[in-house]
Amino acid sequence: MALLSQAQLEDLAEDKAKQLKDFIECQPPLKNGEDLLQLWEKLYDEEMKAIVVKTVSGPSDDQTNLVFPYEKLQAVIGDGGNWKWPRMWQRFDEIERRGTAFREGERLNFGMPNKNPNITPQRVLVVGGGPIGLRLAIELRMGGHLVTVFEKRREIRDDSGNLQQLGFTNRINRPHMWPFVRNDLLKLNGKDFMSREACYPVFTEPETSSIGIDELQSLLLKNVLMLGVDFRLGVGYENAKIRTDPRTMRPTWEVDCTYDEHAAEYFNMQKGRNKQVFDCLIGCDGPRSNVRDTQSKYFGNIEKRKFMDCVGIVANVRKVGRKRLKELGFEYGQEPGDMNRTKMVFKDFFNTIAKEADAEIESLIYYKASHHNYVILVPKRADLVKHGLSGKVYHFAKGRDKAAEEHEEKAKLKAYCSRVLKAARIPIDEKAENGGFVDAPNDCMAFDFAECWNTKKSIVFNMPPPDYDVEQHGPWMGRNVVPLVGLCGDALLEPFWPMGLGLKRGWQAIMDTCYAVDNLYNRTLFCERASKDPDTFTWEEHFELLKEQVASNFEMCSRLKVAEELGKGEYAEKGPVITQLKRINKDAEKPMLLVEIDPWTRYAPLEKERGDEWKLKMNDERYLHPKVQKALAMKEYYDEVSKGGKNGEIEYEGKKLISVNGKVVGGFGKAGTTTRRDSLGQSGGAGATTTPSAVPKPPAGAKFGVNPFAGVVSKEALEAKGVSTAAPSPSGGLANIASGVASACAARPSPQAPSVSSTAAPALSCSQEAELAYVRRMIESLSQSLEQYRRAETELVGGKA
Repeated sequence: MALLSQAQLEDLAEDKAKQLKDFIECQPPLKNGEDLLQLWEKLYDEEMKAIVVKTVSGPSDDQTNLVFPYEKLQAVIGDGGNWKWPRMWQRFDEIERRGTAFREGERLNFGMPNKNPNITPQRVLVVGGGPIGLRLAIELRMGGHLVTVFEKRREIRDDSGNLQQLGFTNRINRPHMWPFVRNDLLKLNGKDFMSREACYPVFTEPETSSIGIDELQSLLLKNVLMLGVDFRLGVGYENAKIRTDPRTMRPTWEVDCTYDEHAAEYFNMQKGRNKQVFDCLIGCDGPRSNVRDTQSKYFGNIEKRKFMDCVGIVANVRKVGRKRLKELGFEYGQEPGDMNRTKMVFKDFFNTIAKEADAEIESLIYYKASHHNYVILVPKRADLVKHGLSGKVYHFAKGRDKAAEEHEEKAKLKAYCSRVLKAARIPIDEKAENGGFVDAPNDCMAFDFAECWNTKKSIVFNMPPPDYDVEQHGPWMGRNVVPLVGLCGDALLEPFWPMGLGLKRGWQAIMDTCYAVDNLYNRTLFCERASKDPDTFTWEEHFELLKEQVASNFEMCSRLKVAEELGKGEYAEKGPVITQLKRINKDAEKPMLLVEIDPWTRYAPLEKERGDEWKLKMNDERYLHPKVQKALAMKEYYDEVSKGGKNGEIEYEGKKLISVNGKVVGGFGKAGTTTRRDSLGQSGGAGATTTPSAVPKPPAGAKFGVNPFAGVVSKEALEAKGVSTAAPSPSGGLANIASGVASACAARPSPQAPSVSSTAAPALSCSQEAELAYVRRMIESLSQSLEQYRRAETELVGGKA
């Protein structure tokens, strides 16, 4: 087996550290999504994809023992000479895994159990690379699903640099940032993946916090790529048809899609029309959703709601320098603070606008951003007509229209906005380029805010039992089978813009969708709540109860029945978590409240049920709340790895490097990179050894929280009942769900696998260990094939074939 010298490894680490730095620093407005993807293709090339690292369950393998791309990168790069990067790697580690993505015995679990070990990995297609689609893809990936994102919009410019076609990260509008969304973005390395200027309005302005759509997409796309989501730019969803396995009756989606030239070349597909198969189809493609249109019969009648005659104007204005601000009359050369005002409350403010600008404005929102300022005006349509405007609605496509009459109309709209902004004391420099507005098409647009779309259902499915076989059970007599199809974000519920509910509802819909996909084949999920015996609980009962819960979740999402603590983004001081934590450690820091998939942690009616259960459990002094248990374990961990610096530097231990593109690191017993070094090749670097510490334990005598999935049927029990849990194959049905991922749980080599000899074997080197794991997998694969041939032989001899 070829070897990789330490010098070669150091050179590779240095090159990849530079590329990683460029990747992290790539962000709007100077760079777009296409730029970010190009940097990723260079950073995570074929050589990096072929990296093998050491895990608690043996060497990594892309088929049977998956690790995330960031873990491969970290094994080579380490800290890269940057004090922030160990913290970045650590935050990735702390993103909660479940299902087959959860690896028992890893320190990053902080001693916590797998929240949902009964997930059957699915091949999921997410249509749309907006914020909701990207965040959904991340969460599904952390459950072990194989996730593909189709995003059609590729930016195109002419030879002079003029925008000809908008890309998927060209929007710069700024939705309101809710506390639990802000916490979620912190978890996803928000402060490290965004510039200091971009971070300010997101993480330091709690009352009027906002984030640019382009900034949010850039942050989420970095996470999507680092966590192994298959993101396909230049691929458009056209339609999808149901294909059913004639023997198992298991349905899948045959998706009709189009690849542009670059996408076809990169993903080895033909340019133009292609067909691909998925188990689940989720539309995150906005208010004019193509998924919703092509699958409308499953979602019921689509409602088009009209609240009032209300046109909203979105304006993005250029930043004004301090000197110019003073000239414009702004004291000390400072911009005003953010605003969110309505006429009903701020009568004097809007009366001033009416007097000075002769404009009837119903509400005004003003958010400061890092490179521009964002304004939403809500005038009455009649007021626009009074000022010589047609009252038409303008959007990105119209903004690019070069027709003279549209340019004249656009100029009138900008003039109207300028008068209102000056009267509202919002800085705009009309002497600047484009009259003080940013470049088209994001300069000034009008939307019909009163027109919103609404669907009757969020998620639909009708599945046969996973062990159904026509040859054994006869013809299928149930309803037409439908693989899971759902909508998320604006495709599901288009929000009323001035209320800023897009992200609030969108994040709940993300978690609701994951809940449905995760538990599609978790048969005993509802046994305890339904007071049913797990041994007799049928698949039909499970599917019906899951449909009922999905419908209930959608109702609570649409009505925003968010739990009080989640809405505030922090645990209540007198709640069970903080009360018990302070009792154990009065100086303990309040843990960050994170949004979770479990609807009983997110929706007020369900949280009350769970809260009452906690109260009963907390009467037992030995009981330790799971959140408290994890908080204590994390504190113990950080106390151990902290370097004590003012910036919170830590000594991070990642997975050890075994090989790069088939070349084993020389002397693996002393290889394995960590970030305990100041520069490449120094102490604790590529040649250092690391010994993982024991998983932090809770206080003696404490009882762990009850696992809500403790009643699930094990893999062995399913097999005993004739339900196949074999690794998937490329042919289709449950047996091929999430090819490669489902086998990760069943086929992982055990760290305590018996030796082939009764004589004690000597310690293996890294290369020997990797080779042994490969040989064992080959033995297992050949054994399975041999057994299949034996069964075929028996059937032939018995006259069954």
